[in-house]
Amino acid sequence: MYQEICRNDRTLRDYQQEAKKQIFESWEDCDNVMFQMPTGTGKTRLFTSIISDIKAWSIINQEDARVLIIAHRVELIEQISESLNRYKVSHGIIAGGHERNIQAQVQVASIQTITHRANIEVARSLPIRFIIIDEAHHSTANSYKKLWDLYPSAKKLGVTATPWRMNHQGFAKIYDKLILSRSIKEFIEQGWLSPYCFYSIGSGSKVTQEINSIDEFDIEGDYKISALEKTIDQSAIRAQLLDSYLQFAKGKKGIIYSISRKHSDHICAEYKAKGVNIVRIDSETPREERRLYVQKFRKGQIDIIVNVDIFSEGFDCPDIEFIQLARPTKSLVKYLQQVGRGLRPVNGKGKCIILDNVGSYLEFGLPDANRDWYSDFIGEQNEYPKTSVPSRVSNFNIKEKSFSEGNDVIGLIEDVDISGNQTQQIFGDWSSDDDILLRTLVEDRQCSLDIVASVFKRSVESIQKRCVDLSISYEVNNG
Repeated sequence: MYQEICRNDRTLRDYQQEAKKQIFESWEDCDNVMFQMPTGTGKTRLFTSIISDIKAWSIINQEDARVLIIAHRVELIEQISESLNRYKVSHGIIAGGHERNIQAQVQVASIQTITHRANIEVARSLPIRFIIIDEAHHSTANSYKKLWDLYPSAKKLGVTATPWRMNHQGFAKIYDKLILSRSIKEFIEQGWLSPYCFYSIGSGSKVTQEINSIDEFDIEGDYKISALEKTIDQSAIRAQLLDSYLQFAKGKKGIIYSISRKHSDHICAEYKAKGVNIVRIDSETPREERRLYVQKFRKGQIDIIVNVDIFSEGFDCPDIEFIQLARPTKSLVKYLQQVGRGLRPVNGKGKCIILDNVGSYLEFGLPDANRDWYSDFIGEQNEYPKTSVPSRVSNFNIKEKSFSEGNDVIGLIEDVDISGNQTQQIFGDWSSDDDILLRTLVEDRQCSLDIVASVFKRSVESIQKRCVDLSISYEVNNG
């Protein structure tokens, strides 16, 4: 049954279509599937196509197959909603500050809102058949257990770039199967991710020694913020941040990941003193102000955003030219999410520059290191493949140029033209998903144009014109 729902979507990249097919096939045998896909490779576009297939199947089979998309942060909910709007997928939003449309077939919901006791009855009333969980490495939290209890028979898809938990307990207790996409290295070689130059401090640097001396950790096992501030938020270390930016990334557009609001303010002050157009964004920044900054950043009116984790997940700006890591972490998830913000390709971008001022490279290796995600999934503690530090890597300073360049390790692809694969064609008020459904109804299902017109709520003449535009043969079906 579920394989029949999957349609060939020619607007998808080859690996996305392959992934979609694997997901529907897996739902034949199990209910709960986790799919791993590197940051920047189009997971939102993938599950938008999955939703379109479900909607088309629902119409054809007159099934009420509701879809629920779950996210854990307001920024992710807004991003998903924007993507659905882009592909003309109508939907409701169940989250604080949004007017609800419970009748919509597709719902985007905050995990906190939909599992809150005040909303349980509403949640139970929804005939949810499919659930897509964004950033699914969070789905071991108690709130997600409530979701499983609410919809035990729903087909679930958890999507993540990093099926990894700091406590190494894995995900096999809640997901039946892990599907792996291609590796970061393969995506770079094929031009779907950007090549990079990686600059790092060395294992014997003073900063590394200071970080290694920290013995205070939070409940999740990462460094305590107070300990990081005390150790890292020092004038000498901030000067190294600025020096490495001026040496390797001056004038480029980028994101700095900091420890805290106070640390962000200190970084901003020092960069501004050198004439850099930089702003701070964190969870306390008012939503409208945050949107304005992001808009200006995308337009190139702001050079650098310094932030505290807020853009680790779900931030889409392909022309980011550098990433600067100013916050040590024990989390592989944070590390890969952060560097992944800079690996989205765009014409003319060239290599992304990664400035690792805190030695995350020493803990986790290069971004494209081979990782045994299956062992992480089942809960086997893994030593991550740390790349040995080249002798030329030492401390950042003004006098000595110290770096590890990505092409020494991964064989960079130069001047990759990927525009043809990334552009989504929208024809007037017809989306590419509309066109797929139209072709399915007319060519595959042999529906009359009257029926098709009723499905799209358009005139028969409009349907005929669109069929002509797409070279869809409809004459035999117009009876």
